[in-house]
Amino acid sequence: MEAELNSTIKTMEVKLSSLETGSSSGNGKVGTASTKYYDDIYFDSDSEDEDKTAQVSKKKKKKRHRIPTNDELLYDPEKDNRDQAWVDARRRGYHGFGIQRPRQQQQPVPNSDAVLNCPACMTTLCLDCQRHESYKTQYRAMFVMNCSVNKEEVLRYKTPENRKKKRGHKKMRSNHEDAAEQAETDVEEIYHPVMCTECSTEVAVYDKDEVFHFFNVLASHS
Repeated sequence: MEAELNSTIKTMEVKLSSLETGSSSGNGKVGTASTKYYDDIYFDSDSEDEDKTAQVSKKKKKKRHRIPTNDELLYDPEKDNRDQAWVDARRRGYHGFGIQRPRQQQQPVPNSDAVLNCPACMTTLCLDCQRHESYKTQYRAMFVMNCSVNKEEVLRYKTPENRKKKRGHKKMRSNHEDAAEQAETDVEEIYHPVMCTECSTEVAVYDKDEVFHFFNVLASHS
């Protein structure tokens, strides 16, 4: 039994050694990514002293600087540019600019007062909004993302309508007449609550003009 086991182990060792020698006998370039190097002008300096030192060292030995990979850097240097291009493309679609041709000069997108995020899960809710003139923590917008409107629930808010003062002498009125007139002048506005689609946190209200009014958000000001 032991002899049979030893022979089996020896056979497997021979097979493994043959596989290793076969893989190492290749050119060593299989499965490896091509190495990229920085251009020499990338390390060029404007100082004359440094230029002279660089020329002397260049004569001795020309050293090429390898470009580290994103895994080595632990970040992607181009990710911010790609994210900004994505945001600009979305906002251009909001304002109806459409897709610009390469030769055409792109029209600048109007500035947004802030980027709105959910206060509970930090999900982006709006990229293009306008800040309230009086209430600095409130914003309104027409184009949103990751938001759901609850049309079944209705929120009512009464706002007194400004009345023009009648010229002439004042007349004595009873309290009942004043209350009736006040009820007639009150205008009732209807809203629907808006929730974040990721965590169902109420973040805004939706009015009849299809405008979102945000009041419970984290604003990232630019």
